[in-house]
Amino acid sequence: MSTKRLYVGGLSHNISKKDLKDRFGKFGEVSDVDLVTRNDEHGNPVKTFGYININISDAEFNRCMTVLNKSKWKGGTLQIEMAKESFLHRLAVERQQAAEKTQAKIVNHKEQLMDSLKQAGVENFHMKAAVPGTEIPGHKDWVVSKFGRVLPVLHLKCESKKKISFCWQR
Repeated sequence: MSTKRLYVGGLSHNISKKDLKDRFGKFGEVSDVDLVTRNDEHGNPVKTFGYININISDAEFNRCMTVLNKSKWKGGTLQIEMAKESFLHRLAVERQQAAEKTQAKIVNHKEQLMDSLKQAGVENFHMKAAVPGTEIPGHKDWVVSKFGRVLPVLHLKCESKKKISFCWQR
């Protein structure tokens, strides 16, 4: 048994979701019914159709198509076809998969880093955020750059002076 999404056209305007669920419930388990009614500019119903998600076997689906397709029911001629997957349902599934994927990547990256540090013999490692311009404790003349890299402080000599200063001359 598999879940199929069916388009049901040619419905009369006074059909309810319960009517469709009862009608198709004889062939399989109906999980969701969507009814759409299109109205003209005066508010009068012009076209009514629906989508049904039904858990049905292939044999029951073939029987459903032969019995119900192009049959008269409550003032309308039913037209039943296979429908595309619901856009909203597909979008929700894709978002959920993307969230699971990114969550798994973050966890894996952190676990891999901690495993490699343990293999190297590093214990009690705590990762801290580096603020640009802060000095590295235990290392003289090393600071964190604005991109998060650790860089040495350069002491440049001016050509005119012999002592070390922080001047920029051309």
